[in-house]
Amino acid sequence: MAGFVVTLGQRTRAGVSGPLVLWAIAMSVVLVMGVVAPSPGVVAWGAILSALLGLYLGLRRRVGTVLVAPVVSWLFAAGPVVIASMVHSGPFGGLALGLFYVTVGWVGVAFSEVAVVGGVALIARLVTGGRRERPVVYFEPGERPR
Repeated sequence: MAGFVVTLGQRTRAGVSGPLVLWAIAMSVVLVMGVVAPSPGVVAWGAILSALLGLYLGLRRRVGTVLVAPVVSWLFAAGPVVIASMVHSGPFGGLALGLFYVTVGWVGVAFSEVAVVGGVALIARLVTGGRRERPVVYFEPGERPR
């Protein structure tokens, strides 16, 4: 009689695309405000929003999403940041400044987003506990589950 083995794996709790898109839209507003009227309050709001996303990702056990978050944020913020800089600094100078923000400035923003979102997500994941293993039950061939 030949037996068989069933491997069970743990799946994540839920998808995170909705909250990630909402965060990216909110971050695009924060980045546009940073171009139009830079202030410490704008930076604080960006850090708070990023920390909330990190907490959500850590609780949902989706810490790997931290690496995708800056790309999603950039996709939503690139156009509005260029337009805001053009409105704020004139069409030609603003275009150059906006393209600088979108290319070079995004590297700094991405590193800070990964640091805040990733740090909070890892802390939330550590606080809620590591991997929770479910017991694996093996049935012999011909045996019925109860």
